[in-house]
Amino acid sequence: MLGDVSPSAWEAFHAGREAPIASELATCWTRARRLGAPPDGAPPEDGLLRGEALRLHASHVELIDAIGDSILDRATARVADRDFLLLLADPDGVVVRTSGGGEFSETADRVRLIAGACWSEAARGTNAIGTAVAANRPTEVHGHAHFGRSYHDLVCYAAPVRGVDGMPIAVLDATSRVERADPEIGRTILRAARSLEELIRLKAYASAGVSVTRVLGRAIDRVREPALWIEAPGGIVRANAAARELLGADVVGRQALGALGLDWRMLVTEALGPEASGRPLELGRGTARRAWRLRVEPVAAPNGVILAVLAVLEPGSARPRFEPLAVVPPAKAVEPCAAIFSADPAVSAAIAWSRQLAASDLPVMLLAETGAGKELFAQAIHAASTRAAGPFHAVNCGALAPGLLEAELFGYASGAFTGAERGGRTGLFHAAAGGTLFLDEVAEMSPAMQAALLRVLETGTYRRVGDMRLERTDVRVVCATCRDLAGLVASGAFRQDLYYRLKGATVTIPPLRTRTDLVALAHHLLGGRAELSPDAAAAIVRHPWPGNVRELKSALAVACVVACGGDRIELAHLPSELAASPAAASGLHDAERDAVVRALTETAGNVSLAARKLGVARSTVQRMKRRYAL
Repeated sequence: MLGDVSPSAWEAFHAGREAPIASELATCWTRARRLGAPPDGAPPEDGLLRGEALRLHASHVELIDAIGDSILDRATARVADRDFLLLLADPDGVVVRTSGGGEFSETADRVRLIAGACWSEAARGTNAIGTAVAANRPTEVHGHAHFGRSYHDLVCYAAPVRGVDGMPIAVLDATSRVERADPEIGRTILRAARSLEELIRLKAYASAGVSVTRVLGRAIDRVREPALWIEAPGGIVRANAAARELLGADVVGRQALGALGLDWRMLVTEALGPEASGRPLELGRGTARRAWRLRVEPVAAPNGVILAVLAVLEPGSARPRFEPLAVVPPAKAVEPCAAIFSADPAVSAAIAWSRQLAASDLPVMLLAETGAGKELFAQAIHAASTRAAGPFHAVNCGALAPGLLEAELFGYASGAFTGAERGGRTGLFHAAAGGTLFLDEVAEMSPAMQAALLRVLETGTYRRVGDMRLERTDVRVVCATCRDLAGLVASGAFRQDLYYRLKGATVTIPPLRTRTDLVALAHHLLGGRAELSPDAAAAIVRHPWPGNVRELKSALAVACVVACGGDRIELAHLPSELAASPAAASGLHDAERDAVVRALTETAGNVSLAARKLGVARSTVQRMKRRYAL
């Protein structure tokens, strides 16, 4: 519960002074500030989702609409009598349905408690809907505990509605004026959310086959070894007599992590892993502790979601014995960021920050000009993470048309479009499971693809093209762009909620022209094949390097060829634009800029026509526009 605080405490926090508030509220407010939430609340003219955009978010909670109408109607009747508005929002915090309200309805419209409004923490700061999703637990927010000033007259009670995997698929909320605060409203919302979760669980089990789950449940009691029935996301719901004797009579209702030392992800990995002799465990109490081997069998719904696992403990040897075959020296550990050379303070700081972020599972945004080494940083983050043993896949979002990119990332169902493979196809989110997916040039995504990416980041779910079933993925996402994201958000070209979702874990890679280690980097790239003469080194320091490290590598490769394998690179061996005098180089860039300006002027800013007129690729014109700030 985030209880009301004094106005002075709210003012102190937003003024950057020490505020007398509880640590939990301080954490929430700090998170909201980091996400960029406006302290005065979202402006009244803040855009609402309508039409197809709102229907997309409504589809996220279509299961609740299909099976939970009676529960929502009963909850509405209970809260409306006390002038509370009932709201149903999707995992992005977008309100998709409202009912009730009583005398509060007019105020609700004024503060945008209406369908199509986004109440995520990034959009509105600490509030019951957004904070319940972020924390994945029931949340009450009273008065001045709201991050935004506009909401200080409100009291809100919200609870996430979790799917069978324990992750929120919706959030249920009741809101009214703060003087109407009533703990019973909070209990009503919590009971309704739990009832919806039970319906979702029963529907999932029904799709898995009631007879199968019933037989498995009964089979537990017939197993002589300790056996547990564990449901997502890790709760033990049934245990046989042997398991209760081993783990305690109170084992039912506990979490698998406490009883077995394994969380839900570990159990699913064990269940889906290759056949083996079983994971070794040591369980029991005091002198009765002994070795066991764990075998895990999954129970899955037709869409592949693991609903539960059957865990059986088989007696194992007290201590495994190994025959000493040979003494093998341990492999030398490889530094994950070793591939990134740096003798520059700014680059070294970016490497250190990347290594720190790698230890988490946060999505990461890399900001850098083209050719500055974004994929190298992405690979280093993957290698330094707990997912290093998993796959690493990369895709350039700007190189594919929106329809092709959607199919590439999410896959497609059978018959999704003309030419689709029979049986459909999985995408990169499936292929990168357990590892990292690198999305380069993410700013080139269409608005629909940005919405789909945000859904994956928030919920870990997606749909294949042409398929209504939700798929779940366990992927670490690293994004990159050379564009000005803040500017794109301001112009409406990039989703604000996606920007704030990615903004907290941003790595800025300096362009080559600002680095202080240009000559040292060039020698590193040469790898001992040759050294630079003083004139060649001076030319490398002088050049602006619009293509960054990629351009430097290309220039050095050309120089090595021209030098005919010699061990010294002279000024004359470098490409002409580097070997030219500073004045000549400056003139070359001026001429290039004038040509681009003239072509864009003659084509009224049409990049495609300008590229055709100049005889270059469209991407080249875009790059020159950024280089010369046109």
